[in-house]
Amino acid sequence: MSTEPVLLMGHPNVGKSALFNRLSGADITESNYPGTTVDYTESTLSTNGTTRRIIDVPGTFSLDPKDSAESVAVELLEANPDATVIGVLDATRIERGLNLAMEIIDRGYELVLALNMFDEARARNIDIDVEDLESTLGVPVVPTVATEGTGVRELTDRIFEAKTPTTEQIADRVDVEVAASLASPERWDIVDAVVELAVEYGETEPSLPEIIGRLTVKPRTGLPFALAALYGMWAFFSAVAGFFTDGYFVPIFDNYWLPWLQQAFPFEGTWFYFILVGDPAATNSFEAFGMLTSGLFVAVGVVLPAVFALYLVLAILEDSGYMARLAVLLDALFHKIGLHGFAIVPMVLSFGCNVPGVAATRSFETEKQRFVMMTLLSVFIPCGAQLAVMLSLIPQYTGFIVLYLLAGFFVFGAVLDRLVPGSSPELIVDVPPLREPRVGNITTKLTLRTTEFLKTAVPFVLLGVGVINVLYVGGAIDWLAVTLEPVLSGWFGVPSDTIPALIAGFMRKDLAVAQLSAISMTPFQTVMSVIMVSIYFPCLATFAMLIQEGRKSGGVVKMLGGALMTLVVALFVWGGLFHLGGILLGVA
Repeated sequence: MSTEPVLLMGHPNVGKSALFNRLSGADITESNYPGTTVDYTESTLSTNGTTRRIIDVPGTFSLDPKDSAESVAVELLEANPDATVIGVLDATRIERGLNLAMEIIDRGYELVLALNMFDEARARNIDIDVEDLESTLGVPVVPTVATEGTGVRELTDRIFEAKTPTTEQIADRVDVEVAASLASPERWDIVDAVVELAVEYGETEPSLPEIIGRLTVKPRTGLPFALAALYGMWAFFSAVAGFFTDGYFVPIFDNYWLPWLQQAFPFEGTWFYFILVGDPAATNSFEAFGMLTSGLFVAVGVVLPAVFALYLVLAILEDSGYMARLAVLLDALFHKIGLHGFAIVPMVLSFGCNVPGVAATRSFETEKQRFVMMTLLSVFIPCGAQLAVMLSLIPQYTGFIVLYLLAGFFVFGAVLDRLVPGSSPELIVDVPPLREPRVGNITTKLTLRTTEFLKTAVPFVLLGVGVINVLYVGGAIDWLAVTLEPVLSGWFGVPSDTIPALIAGFMRKDLAVAQLSAISMTPFQTVMSVIMVSIYFPCLATFAMLIQEGRKSGGVVKMLGGALMTLVVALFVWGGLFHLGGILLGVA
């Protein structure tokens, strides 16, 4: 293998990662850059009998870094002085990409350019003379359409033709005078001259996707569109979850799996049977509460369909380019709590599972933003598994509970923004055009996310049921119920029977909500209990992720200490306010 890597560089949202997937081999690894929270992806590139490392460098607008991702991009470039750089340009906005390419040329790197989205440039009547561009810049230039694989073979073959021109040579070719030390305005002068020579913009009528795209980022038209999209997402999520859970998994588990397991499993009447199978007289899997009955049913029968539906919609929103528009539209709202519009990404991911949601906070530039977002996600955002159980048990209250939790998200976010020191940079984003989602991209994202979720969810649900049953057998549950009765009944107005659910919540919050279904409570007590469990300590998998990310975001003690303080205050204040409201309304 050659020691000189190939670095894939370009602005965010130019199709760089799609091109990386086309160029790379099967062994793809994602690494965290040392000392940061920024990820980059690495693989191998085989061509002409040689194999080289290929690195998908984090997207950057320039080599004068403004945030952590751009700093990592520059550091990766500087750490590999002998690398060949593939500069990925958006052919519909060629000026922006050429400015970054000029910076790379100015630093003396071997360069080859990929004009990606070349099909979209043609559709917009943008005529790029590739030969003129190549001769003017002095580097190979290859038109590509990464989503279709167009031009990828030619790009691979031409990597060995990469050249190292100088900015002075390019300036001479386009008759632009530059000083010995190239300044940014002079670089733009060169770019403008290159574009004037090789690119011709024809007149064209805006397409329907372009018209819709413009409407989605304007507040007056964009907000109703966003509400419709989010409502459609919620409706699809609810419909798919209910269709598969009630239509298929409930009959399978209750009519076949549960009766067979109760009859076939040995040692009935022993603690071993109680832990694994649960109640031998139970008539449905929810109430059996064994590891192999309730545990499997919650993980596979309730959670899997809901999370699959959520991740499917999320993949479509991302691949269509709408997620970036949603970020721009919601930027002003999130700025009120010290974040920016792309906070919507970890937020939506957390509605599927808090673990990838917390991991997605790595994209934030400052420790303050990462701390605030991780804390709010782990306290106030119910995961898809928990939502699925809520929809199955208390569908009439689920929407109200989610709205109350979201209100807490923004109220406590505003408080944390004022208490936590640090900066909150502005959002810088290059909004991609609206596109037709690609089935291959959606399938890949859906497979990876669903698989990762199952690896996280199933073990912890089964473990949670087992731990609760062991505590029942040992008498710990009864002792805790008696000890905490004054707090639960006095402050929150719920019975001591909710203790097992609170313990289960540390394993999986969806498991805790499922356990609440077996407790006899008033409608208000049920809603109050679910709100408590939602705000309560993050599940074990999320807790582990907070520890991992805390090491890179100001320290584990600071991260967990601050998160736990917020959690305790939120639980007693936000939960107590809900109980107070119930008292004032006469329903508590």
